[in-house]
Amino acid sequence: MRAADAGRHLGVLRRLGQTFRAGTTLVAVGVCLLVVAFVVVLAGTALPAIRHFGLRFFTDPAFSTIPVLVGTLLTSGLALLLAVPVAFGVAIFVSESAPRWLRLALTYVVDLGATIPSVVYGFWALEVLVPWMRSTVEPDLARATGGRGPFAGLPLGTDLLSASVVLAIMIVPTISALAREALRSVPRSSREAALGLGATRWDATRIAVLGPASPGLVAAVMLGLGRAIGETIAVALVIGNIYVLPTSLFSPGGTIPSLIVNRFGDAFGLQLDALIELGLILFALSFAINLGARLLIRRLEAGPRGGTPSASRRRSGALTPSAPSAAAGSLLQAPPWWERVARRRATTVRRRRLRERIVLIVLAAAVLAAVVPLASLVATAVGQGGSAVITPSFYTSVPPPFCVKANASTVCPLGGIGPAIEGTLILLGLASLVGIPVGVLTGIYLSEYGRNRFGRLLSLLTDVMVGVPSILLGVFVFALFLRYDRFDAQSALAGSAALALLMIPIVTRATETALRAVPSHLREAALALGFPRHRVTTRIVLGNARGALVTGNLLALGRAGGETAALVLTAGTSTYWFTGLRAPIAALGPLIYDDLTISIAPNWTIDAWGAALILLLIMAAVSLAARLSLRTEGEPGSE
Repeated sequence: MRAADAGRHLGVLRRLGQTFRAGTTLVAVGVCLLVVAFVVVLAGTALPAIRHFGLRFFTDPAFSTIPVLVGTLLTSGLALLLAVPVAFGVAIFVSESAPRWLRLALTYVVDLGATIPSVVYGFWALEVLVPWMRSTVEPDLARATGGRGPFAGLPLGTDLLSASVVLAIMIVPTISALAREALRSVPRSSREAALGLGATRWDATRIAVLGPASPGLVAAVMLGLGRAIGETIAVALVIGNIYVLPTSLFSPGGTIPSLIVNRFGDAFGLQLDALIELGLILFALSFAINLGARLLIRRLEAGPRGGTPSASRRRSGALTPSAPSAAAGSLLQAPPWWERVARRRATTVRRRRLRERIVLIVLAAAVLAAVVPLASLVATAVGQGGSAVITPSFYTSVPPPFCVKANASTVCPLGGIGPAIEGTLILLGLASLVGIPVGVLTGIYLSEYGRNRFGRLLSLLTDVMVGVPSILLGVFVFALFLRYDRFDAQSALAGSAALALLMIPIVTRATETALRAVPSHLREAALALGFPRHRVTTRIVLGNARGALVTGNLLALGRAGGETAALVLTAGTSTYWFTGLRAPIAALGPLIYDDLTISIAPNWTIDAWGAALILLLIMAAVSLAARLSLRTEGEPGSE
């Protein structure tokens, strides 16, 4: 009887394990089909425009395809050129040079900068950066170059250069955070070996750290480029939105995302199909960047880490003492030529120490260049929106009526963001019900069962979806809902679906990374004790990775909470309280963007700054909670 009971128990456990694996596989297949549906729906919706216009779509001025494509590549490339040196300087300083107390503070600030919503960056750029560029930076550049070449024309402030600068400010925290983790992944023993051979700290970093970390550094740069290409709201606010070929960096212009968000609300018929075709072009750019990054990283990882043998010998020779220590202690008995050698060696040491000081100054300047814009953003938000945030009715009232000051005695009533807070919480709740479970199960499959071709394909598709611009997710949901129910294309249900699609790849990648970090000997020990595979995964692996899982989910919630571009297309425009899933719904990001389009109303501007400050506080709380959930801050290169 006992044997029979034991057999039935083992059978139940076996069926549970098979069910668990089948469930994770089914969810993973569903994610793959979702990516396929994303491409099919966009292509199918754009097909009438593709058939009707053909190649004329790229040359017809009515669609501005070539100007916005040039604007997208130009602003992204210039932003990358400005951001990479600063981001790498911050990463090297935080990982290799900063004391522990400063490293912790800078890490938190940089991670916070990576989570600030783009609409807040755009709002700050419109209020602070654009006037500074128009009054100081661009006139100085024009005088320095004689008004020729890329700096010809009238400095307006709302142009390609300002858009590139705000993009660079936005992607610096992202590139820096990823580069910092790549540098920290290099074992400490590599640094100690270089230092033991007489290298300075900068020489040790250059020789023993940057080479092995190069795959992660490339990944950071490519992810920053992907975000720059897909950025929508911040660019749309400062680029000028004139869709002609630019003649200089002072020319107003446009990008593919800014064109889509500006014209989507008024487009219909073939015009709407043409905008979705532009979205396909943007997706192709994003896919090419992600695929190119994966191939380049794979090639770097497969190549030799220490460089060529001759380079290694040169490096070793440069760090190895060139004479015995006995000669250094008795110069009087040394050969005549040894004094000249000793002098040259002392000069070389002084030169290397001076170079290290110069590098440290450059790294500190990079930190200042990254932190000052973030500090200005926070100070501006507090100064402009602080009066609204400390008003209790701000959290429970509806937005104010439109008001323009006719004279100094006109008082414009202030309103609140109550409907936007309610709508944001509803959208996040609905999106989390789908995005978090699907992302966690997909991550479990990739970590525990995905060591096959399908797993590699799913991993590639997940990376592609992480890099897809959020506005394309909004276009996809809008086109999907429009095809099956015209009245739900802009609603609470559509907005939550767009946020769920945004969260799924983020949660998937965070879950996979967290589970793969769990030591394999824990799995092997549990399996050796007779635990079934699914219980090892759910009890042992998930239990040990719960801190990282919480962090990944919090970051996904924070990313969705500050989303604007996708919600502008799918949630609709509403200033009222929630009325149903099939009706438009208010949210914080779209509220700020809508208020900026009518910036002549001072009470709307104050409401927008108050909402921006609330978003900043939410992002700060999410970032702090994510760091506290891990509770550890390892040393760089620790193992």
